[in-house]
Amino acid sequence: MFLDQFEIIPIIAQTKSFSKAARLLHLSQPAISSKVQAMEDYYGIKFFTRTTQGVTLTEAGTIVCNYASKFMEIHQSMEKELDQLLNISNPQLIIGSSCTSGNYAMPRSIQAFKEKYPNANIKLDISNSANTLQKLRNREIDVAVVDGKVVIPNYFVHYLDSVQLVFIAANQGDKKKRNKITLKELRAKPLIVREKGAAMRSVIEELAAEKGYTLRDFNVVSEMNSLHSIKAAVEGGAGITIIPIIAVQKELAAGILRIIQIEELALKVDVNLVYSATEECSFIAQKFIKFLNQPQNSGFGWNE
Repeated sequence: MFLDQFEIIPIIAQTKSFSKAARLLHLSQPAISSKVQAMEDYYGIKFFTRTTQGVTLTEAGTIVCNYASKFMEIHQSMEKELDQLLNISNPQLIIGSSCTSGNYAMPRSIQAFKEKYPNANIKLDISNSANTLQKLRNREIDVAVVDGKVVIPNYFVHYLDSVQLVFIAANQGDKKKRNKITLKELRAKPLIVREKGAAMRSVIEELAAEKGYTLRDFNVVSEMNSLHSIKAAVEGGAGITIIPIIAVQKELAAGILRIIQIEELALKVDVNLVYSATEECSFIAQKFIKFLNQPQNSGFGWNE
């Protein structure tokens, strides 16, 4: 049995709820239930019973819970010794990241990780999502943190967070300018987009396709490969764009930019952690993967 399955049992017992345990562990409730079911099938006995106050441990479940706690204590002691070894060996970790994650989340995540492993030599490589995934395939980076949908055989893809997207325009001139338009009206507006391979471009292409359009049906006036360049262009009145809200919070607060709502669209993009499923990651990469899979370490919450 895997150690993470034993970790689940005490948390369910403490919260008396599969759903609450799932939220604490950043897993889905079906995933929690499946892991417990696998353990119950393995040992041939039920661990929990359902009551009006929630789930409670059976007699067998109490035994398993006690041993699970002991297993976790032993594992934590082992990890501390390995961490000491890790900090002596000065390992290298190369993290590939797409622009949104790389510029606005990963720096804080890396800073927090370095506090735990100060001797780790960490490099951050920022590119668009497609380029970052290609670097992962080429083994130029150890792990990837990318925006948008990821379908890549022989790699694990772990959901980390969702980032809200907004359409923005310069907040200049006529104060009667509308902040809510239809998708049809958007087609006539000058639009600035990211380059091919960027998640933000893929998002707008997918949204357009859902409504029966392609990007060619929009008034694309410029393509840029930098969020900072796009913001500068929009501030100068060159057009509007779709961008993660965390990238423009200061400009919105200062009144430099304004949000334009598109009536038919609800905008967000998922952020995923990707790493090889066929080759064992280095020890430091394994530590980073485990660290980043904890919700408080994904980095995006620090921008709120």
